[in-house]
Amino acid sequence: MSRRWHIELLRTLGIVLALAAANVAGAQLDNEDADAQVSSTVAPATEAPATDSELEVVEIPIKLKEQSWFTDVVATAVIEFPEAVEQPESLPPDDKDVAFVGLELNAPSTSHLRQPDAVVRFVPQHPGVSVFPSLEFRSATHLYRTLPTQFLVSVPQPSSNMQFEFRPEKTSVYVGEPTRVNVKWSSQEETNRFRSLQCYPDIFRNHDAEVVIPRCTAPEELQMGMPIGGRRIIVPRVPPDDKPALFGTVEFPLFIRFHEPNTVNIGPTRLECALLKSPEGAFAPYAAYYNNGLFEPFSALKSYERVYVESEQTPVRVLPLPSEHRSEWFSGLFTPCKIDVTSATDEITVGQVLQIDVRVHSDAPHGMLELPPLSLQRSLRGRFHVSSEMGRTWHPDGTSFRIRVRPLTTNITAFPSLRIQVFDAEAGEYRFIQTAAIPLKVLADDGRDFFEVRSLLAERTLTDQPEGVWHNAQPGIMSPFLNHAIGILADYFWLWMISTTVLFAFVVPWVRERRRRATHPVYRRQVAAYHDLLRQPEGSVQKWESFLRFLATGFSVPPNAWTIQDTQNRLREIELSQSDIDLIAKTHAVADRSDFSSQKSTASIPELNGVASRLFAKLRRLSVFLWIVFCATPLTAYASEWSEAEVLFDQAIHSDPGLPETESLFKQAALKFESAAGDARQRGHAWYNAGNAWFKAGEIGRAIACYRQAQVYRPFDDKVRENLKAVRALAVDAIDDVRADRFLRWPLRWICAALVLSWTLFLSLLLVHLRYRTRTTTAVVILAASSVAVMVGTAVYADIQSGREGVVIVGETFGRKGPAYSYDTAFFEPLHDGLEFDVKTSQADWLNIELADGRECWIPADQTRLIFNKR
Repeated sequence: MSRRWHIELLRTLGIVLALAAANVAGAQLDNEDADAQVSSTVAPATEAPATDSELEVVEIPIKLKEQSWFTDVVATAVIEFPEAVEQPESLPPDDKDVAFVGLELNAPSTSHLRQPDAVVRFVPQHPGVSVFPSLEFRSATHLYRTLPTQFLVSVPQPSSNMQFEFRPEKTSVYVGEPTRVNVKWSSQEETNRFRSLQCYPDIFRNHDAEVVIPRCTAPEELQMGMPIGGRRIIVPRVPPDDKPALFGTVEFPLFIRFHEPNTVNIGPTRLECALLKSPEGAFAPYAAYYNNGLFEPFSALKSYERVYVESEQTPVRVLPLPSEHRSEWFSGLFTPCKIDVTSATDEITVGQVLQIDVRVHSDAPHGMLELPPLSLQRSLRGRFHVSSEMGRTWHPDGTSFRIRVRPLTTNITAFPSLRIQVFDAEAGEYRFIQTAAIPLKVLADDGRDFFEVRSLLAERTLTDQPEGVWHNAQPGIMSPFLNHAIGILADYFWLWMISTTVLFAFVVPWVRERRRRATHPVYRRQVAAYHDLLRQPEGSVQKWESFLRFLATGFSVPPNAWTIQDTQNRLREIELSQSDIDLIAKTHAVADRSDFSSQKSTASIPELNGVASRLFAKLRRLSVFLWIVFCATPLTAYASEWSEAEVLFDQAIHSDPGLPETESLFKQAALKFESAAGDARQRGHAWYNAGNAWFKAGEIGRAIACYRQAQVYRPFDDKVRENLKAVRALAVDAIDDVRADRFLRWPLRWICAALVLSWTLFLSLLLVHLRYRTRTTTAVVILAASSVAVMVGTAVYADIQSGREGVVIVGETFGRKGPAYSYDTAFFEPLHDGLEFDVKTSQADWLNIELADGRECWIPADQTRLIFNKR
């Protein structure tokens, strides 16, 4: 037992000694490693880095990736290394041969076992022989230095094997006129050699020019993509029939439109491309317009040459469009031009949408054809509501515009003729293209004969314009002014007495003239018309219009109703010379042809002041006699006007609907009916018929004015009221009337009739009172006298307010904040035909009007028609 214990003890002691020896050995090894690490860390701090002179220099070649070099193309050099090198701190400075763009080091790729390399991008500086300079790169053990390498730099060369034309068809054009430029490029080189086309004409950079390239209509097998002016276009390419591998000819047009008058040089235009030194691959890898060699960049090419060809320079003179006779809504179309109008149907319900196609045939491209807003066509006003949206469809010979319209009344029998102003560049003048009218039947909708246009425009409001200032207000009379005026009169008493006596002597003839005008209305109108005539410039259309008004007022004929027959008949009656009569008749005929001909021309107006002075002298001597005749025989004159109006209206009804000539007949009939309204016995019917004629002519504002004028004489006529309601429904502007119905709208004619009855009743009651003298008769007489006083006050006030209401009679006009066009607009939106208003005041040729909602603005007086409440 003891022996076994000793054996176990010895065994345990041996294990402990063995472990202790192992620990000592491990500690010694750890100390040795730590010393080694310290020595390895400290050693580099004490050793000096190796210099370039100590490194082994190894010369290595460079590989120039391209085989052709040009001064405007970035080239690439590749340098391969056997080991990793350090990134240089900076690129070498540019020298006379090479300008460095960038350098990129690529580490070796384990997946592809590729060597490390450097990619250097550079631009050659000059043509001829150039030297790529030596570059140095360091590794841990070596200094790698490239060898200087020569390469030949080329420049694009003119090609005798290519031809290029960039030629405008006209060298003198007008502003806005599409000018065709014929582009032609031809070559006998093989198609597969062409790469990297560059063509950027200077006209594409001109901000005053608009360039449109029409759509290619050639067969698809001849179509090819081509870059030009920074655009990608499709052009036809026709190779030679006997050699289909050659490039052949590319020919296409482009159109230029200039915005400002100037002299512009078109060209010289340079077309440059690369030609591969040997055909490599197909010109178009697969069937795609823009996947051909012309779009391939230079960087993708290896061995090639660059060639170019230039077109000749052509100066083009851009002329301004004449302002004379130019409509505000000039279409921008130029001849040759043809316009056709077609309708989707010939029968429709009132208020339904009708599709109208306006086809414009022109040589100009699709992008340069426009139409003015058809909502401003006079022939459509009051008949159709025209949508502001307009669709466009391309055609090889022009553009089709799709318009949506709604017929507003069952009185429509045709979609009317459109008059569109175009410019004839050859003649240098404007003219009108008149389309044909299209028969159309408009049916009633559930018994309604008209469509409420305001239901489409519920959102339309007049939005106040916050900018700009209103016209100056008129100050009242103040006491300081009165005191100052009285002091001036008292201090210079004798001067005023003598001055007024002398002034009296000079004023007497003027007073006699004014009295003559006051007592003879015919003469008064003659003088006003004569003075207006003298203010107009000789030879102008305004002069002729004033002359016609002078003739009409001289013989008590409504303005714009004087005819050639009137000239020949009535001027002979006052013994005007035959030469003057012939001159007036000839000018009248020329002006009528200018107004009503489909081929709009400029009328030649002779000098009229001499004729007017001789005519005025005749009229002055005969004015009293004519006034007596006028007063003595009104019924015969007005009966003649009435019969002429009925004849004209009947002719218009049986004429082809929708034509300007038909509208002209309706307008003449309306003027004749207005003239016939001078007869007191038929004024109501005359104004009513005039409203019908204006309505047929599409003049909504004038029709409203005539119907309201008819209500002055026929206030309880259901037909007048219904027609007025129907025509008001066609007016565009919807303004809530916040005003109460006022007695000033009561017809003065009826007020005066009631006054006569009231006065007669008052006198009768007064006689009864004088007979009986009771309290009852006294009260009744006082009540009757009060009624008479009220009726007198009402009549006086209604007479004062006569002409204080009116209607807008033009398509649209802007209300302004003062009586001049220089004032800002009162609203963002325009006022439209048929808008009714009250007149607050007037100044010169402007009216200060108040709308139905109480807002105010100023509009030109000649764009309105006033309503007069007269007996």
